[in-house]
Amino acid sequence: MAKNLKNKKKHLSDEERFCIQKMLRAGETITKIAKTLERGLSTISEEIKANGGRDKYVAKNAIHRAYLKQYRKKRDCNKVAQDGHLLRFIEKKLEAGWSPGAISARTKIQSGLRYVSEKSIRKFIEKRSGLERFLFWNRNNKKSGPKKENKLFLTDPNRKWIDIRPTRALYEYGHWEMDFIVSKHNSWVLLVCVEKYSRLIRLSLIPNRTHQVVQNALKVLLKGYVVNTLTTDNDIAFGKWKDLELALKTSIYFCHPYHSWEKGLVENCNRWIREFIPKRTDLASVPSGFVLDIENYFNHKARECLSGMTAYEVSFSKEFGECDIVLESLSVNFPDIRIRG
Repeated sequence: MAKNLKNKKKHLSDEERFCIQKMLRAGETITKIAKTLERGLSTISEEIKANGGRDKYVAKNAIHRAYLKQYRKKRDCNKVAQDGHLLRFIEKKLEAGWSPGAISARTKIQSGLRYVSEKSIRKFIEKRSGLERFLFWNRNNKKSGPKKENKLFLTDPNRKWIDIRPTRALYEYGHWEMDFIVSKHNSWVLLVCVEKYSRLIRLSLIPNRTHQVVQNALKVLLKGYVVNTLTTDNDIAFGKWKDLELALKTSIYFCHPYHSWEKGLVENCNRWIREFIPKRTDLASVPSGFVLDIENYFNHKARECLSGMTAYEVSFSKEFGECDIVLESLSVNFPDIRIRG
């Protein structure tokens, strides 16, 4: 077949199908038909094979078969619109800030719901004006600009870098990343800890980043959880990291200076948290109950990376092992942190 034949990238038309029928009746080869219609050889061959072969090909029947195929395809793509219960579930979760991928994954394990793909949900959103505002990247499409360099980072020669962190930290439960969200108004900070396997988030508002305050906050946040390693950056708060290791009975590893992507999970979590605590917010004015609501929101939100489960469900199963208890995160209304787009 010639390489320069036009690729129309469209379905065969009714006229082309009648032409195929006529040429088949005249005894023409499939190659001759493909050249005449400027179509690919496989396109013509598959069309004839799917509709009875050379001897039984009828253009009228082929046209009807193609129509039914497209009808069924469109009907399946509109699965969301045709199921009222599924539609209300998706709209509710979009309003709550869930991604289409997370919603799709949740429908696999949520009782009483039909499974729907992420692609179908996105098509549904495109056809319903106003739903796009609930998508994360539509709400967060502004960059913060270049960062100011600070050459005054800690240079402890005994510091353990992320290069020597055990490989099992990538797939095993009990390995945490840690960071701060700071305030430009005062010394108050939001301490953010994220467990890498379950994506469980723990938050704490603290008045400053002194070693003792941070150590006490971490003891409270991580009490009762498996903590095999902690990964953080070169913040001044971790100058006495050896004391912190002894207090938490774990190993602490540090990212290289200006390599924030080495703890990318907690960096992404910070961006999600900025949905509710925007930049330039005075953290001293944020109620502790509001921070707890944010933490519960993320821990009880289905995640696509967890196959539709929530961080709370995965963490509970890992902390307490397999048991007869069927655990499921509840849909809790948080009126103060509803995402409105």
